[in-house]
Amino acid sequence: MEKKLRVIVENCPQNHNCPSVKICPVGALTQEGFQAPVVDDEKCIRCGKCSSFCPKKALVLEEL
Repeated sequence: MEKKLRVIVENCPQNHNCPSVKICPVGALTQEGFQAPVVDDEKCIRCGKCSSFCPKKALVLEEL
């Protein structure tokens, strides 16, 4: 089944460096300042590590 990583901006407090950015094994997440992270769909391997690690559940790996 096809999956896609989605950022739920409303769940992200946007007041700190996102810890999930460092967890991504392929560097698919980036963050400008304290804004919500952005996913590079070309790099993302949909492993789910970042979504499992995010304490606010702002990163969700969804089935399409």
